[in-house]
Amino acid sequence: MMKKKWLAVIPAVALVAAPLPIQSVSASSEQVVQESQLPSELESVLMIAPEHQPTLTQGRTGTYGNEVDFVQFTISQAGFETEVDGVFGPDTKDKVKQFQAAHGLTADGIVGINTWVALFSEHNDSEFPVETAISYAEEALDNDDLVFSSNGELHKDAEGNQFYSLRAQSQAYIDSGGSGTVGFYDVYENGDIVESKPQS
Repeated sequence: MMKKKWLAVIPAVALVAAPLPIQSVSASSEQVVQESQLPSELESVLMIAPEHQPTLTQGRTGTYGNEVDFVQFTISQAGFETEVDGVFGPDTKDKVKQFQAAHGLTADGIVGINTWVALFSEHNDSEFPVETAISYAEEALDNDDLVFSSNGELHKDAEGNQFYSLRAQSQAYIDSGGSGTVGFYDVYENGDIVESKPQS
């Protein structure tokens, strides 16, 4: 038992004793945070359902500058970096194909309904990731025995508020051979937690 305690203490002491690099926060790091949030001029794109969005293809921008900007911004946030310039050129088409392939879609470089659905989902996930919901639940319910899980599906209530449905399991019940399920909770983006039933 004593060895385990020392093994845990040694890295902690080493962290304190080791010289740490200076970490400064500057205006440039604040700019990165701002750039990771959807620009306000693109929020209107989210007000139109995916099935009513225009089909976007290379060379077809015209009056669809905001939609193209939204596509470029969202795929860049998903790791397929491209310039956000409102022009659906060859680089954007290539990045859209990569995004489609990563989401199990036909990688044709055409932004149609299925790609719009994936883009909206990507945007919602980046704004309110399931890990944040689990963190809210762990903090609010403050019980070391509870383990939270989710299928990762983001839901909306009648007022349009986003939430994840989380299953709470007792680790003690799991360890004794049971399913461990002790309840379900809807965890909202603002941190509200409501006891619920499983989402179907």
